[in-house]
Amino acid sequence: MAVAATVATLTAHDPITTRVSWDREIAPIVQARCVSCHSPDGPAPMSLATYTDARPWARAIREEVLARRMPKWPVVRGYGDFRNDPSLSAFEIALITAWVDGGAPQSLKKDAPALQPVALQTAADRRPEEAAPLTLPCRSQALGTGRLFAIKPQLPAKGSLRLTLEFSDGTVEPLVSIREFDPRFSQPLELRSPVSIPDGTRLVVDGAPDACAVALFGDWT
Repeated sequence: MAVAATVATLTAHDPITTRVSWDREIAPIVQARCVSCHSPDGPAPMSLATYTDARPWARAIREEVLARRMPKWPVVRGYGDFRNDPSLSAFEIALITAWVDGGAPQSLKKDAPALQPVALQTAADRRPEEAAPLTLPCRSQALGTGRLFAIKPQLPAKGSLRLTLEFSDGTVEPLVSIREFDPRFSQPLELRSPVSIPDGTRLVVDGAPDACAVALFGDWT
């Protein structure tokens, strides 16, 4: 999650009024959802890898997750279904809010073992980078037959597009809709379930900018 640097931070002497702690509840969430970007070598402007790193940004974190601006995810939510979507659950957002509002403690007396949030899932049978990429210009066109595992749009900054599959029987399947693309967070978008591509399937592209391509990872025949 990329956190805006302009939001107010906690002071060092906020009273502790919560039972939620960094060590038990918050660190596992941050490790699973945030540090891929918010690490010393990541694309985000600050690290959240440790309590010392994260605590000055606690109020910024709270505001960003409540607004669902973070974790950063280029896909319009509800259009397509992806295994590696890092979006927080309502319960995880409630934990972060309670931690910040309660003084953002690192640990509490008699802390139970750390909670384990639901990890991001990856393709069960193969990783997208192991599948053969088919890179196409961003225009509507017929596809070969096969199975589609993942999509990686190659857009200019702030670019938007929507991809849909149109099958020969007239049915359609939404693939992905992207707005305000940020190239710093470009990654394969792993479909939760591979999609079979029978003969006669078309890729329908709407709203694509110039200098756009899309890589389709799958088994192609």
